[in-house]
Amino acid sequence: MRGKNALYNDLFPSPLETTGKKSQRNTFIDERDEALSYRYYYHAHLCRLRYEECLQSLKLEFFLSHNVIIQRLNLKTDLIKLLVAENAQPADLRKKYNHYNWTVMNR
Repeated sequence: MRGKNALYNDLFPSPLETTGKKSQRNTFIDERDEALSYRYYYHAHLCRLRYEECLQSLKLEFFLSHNVIIQRLNLKTDLIKLLVAENAQPADLRKKYNHYNWTVMNR
């Protein structure tokens, strides 16, 4: 359009050039959700905690609300079913996430 350079491009500096890099927000959500699933399996299946107690433990470990935990676990039901089918033991879980305490605390 006629006059665009003189009236717009020359008067107003262009926004900063984007580098093309993706934002790092939400980068590790899949990894967190997988760890959340492993910990849910641990609390529910190995430690035999009640459902509410499992959610409370996960809330303290992952700093998430109960609703978010339920929502994220619903997306990972296949993984949880696989862990149940394989009857994964604490030693198996420790291989994947060795920084967690996998000691079974029976009630």
